[in-house]
Amino acid sequence: MNRRRHSALALAATLGLCLTSVACGESADDGADATAEDERCNDEFNGPIDPSALIDDLEDGNGQIAQVGARNGSWWISTDDTAGLVTPPADMAPPAERILGKRCDSEFGMHVTGADFSEWGAVFSLGFRYTDKEEAIDVSDFDGVMLWARVGESHSSNVRIQFQDSTSHIEGGKCNPEDGNPDSCWDGWGSDLEPLGTEWQLYKIRFDTLTQRDFGLQGDALDLENVYAIDFSLDANAVFDVWLDDLWFFE
Repeated sequence: MNRRRHSALALAATLGLCLTSVACGESADDGADATAEDERCNDEFNGPIDPSALIDDLEDGNGQIAQVGARNGSWWISTDDTAGLVTPPADMAPPAERILGKRCDSEFGMHVTGADFSEWGAVFSLGFRYTDKEEAIDVSDFDGVMLWARVGESHSSNVRIQFQDSTSHIEGGKCNPEDGNPDSCWDGWGSDLEPLGTEWQLYKIRFDTLTQRDFGLQGDALDLENVYAIDFSLDANAVFDVWLDDLWFFE
């Protein structure tokens, strides 16, 4: 059950599941390997042409998402407040981290590591818009989200990508902010990222394939006109070491 304590992204005001997997290694010294990598890096999956589809390419190195239209939100880390450890620390907008050797032409990605949480784990998330509170955006012009991801060798957690909408987000005004009730908040629409591996892979997640996990308030479908955040949920009693890069909407 992902019962997270979601912190307001105040820093931002100042600063089935369809998975297409395409491996992309880090830069290589060998000429043949470099040629193979160039073919992968220059394929159609490097991102849509439409600039409004960009969520964040991380190349500015900060914890704020790309400021496209009304979007001004940031990345955030939340945990269950048990005795686990997470890096970067929770309850802050983490900076992007330099990718050693790069991923294709990308030099920065989001990276979170941790272990030993014992209740529901941790959530690595991005909020889309913040004024004096978190606000939703309309993503109904798009069919889903695409992103690159990989995990470290010690990683043992599932990684669930999920979308918080007017049904599941506390600011939607429908769900119960108290945990443990059949109408509780944070039961977002999503599915596990899979397969996961230590090489970069591209994932394409279609909105029309996502489901809730049945612990909170249930909706009929993801409310595409009112999406507040994307979460990457990480399990309790597991080790996590996750990299994310180049997030886009797609049509």
